[in-house]
Amino acid sequence: MEKTPCAIGYSGLAYATDHLKLACIVKTEGESCINPSVKTASDRSYPIARPLFMYTNGEPEDDIKEYLDWIYSDSGQCILKKKGYAPVRDLICP
Repeated sequence: MEKTPCAIGYSGLAYATDHLKLACIVKTEGESCINPSVKTASDRSYPIARPLFMYTNGEPEDDIKEYLDWIYSDSGQCILKKKGYAPVRDLICP
C-alpha cells in the first residue's frame, strides 16, 4: 500500500511508519482535526481508535486470569506501550 499513490487503508497505530501518512480526522465539521497518537488513542479523542477486546467463556480462571492480570499490570502495559500500542491507562514506563 505504501508504494501505491493515493492509496487509503486502515492499520493499527503500532504499525505506523515514517513511510505512511496517518489520517488527521475531524470529528465535527469546523473543528480542527485530531492526529492519531498513543495519547489520542488512549483518551479516545481520536475518533477511529478502538480498544482491543479480549473475551473469555465466563470469569477467567487459573492461567487465563494470570495472563489477563499481567496484561493489565504496569509491566504488561509498558511492553504494549513500547511496541506502539495505546495502554489502557496513563503510566510512566522505565
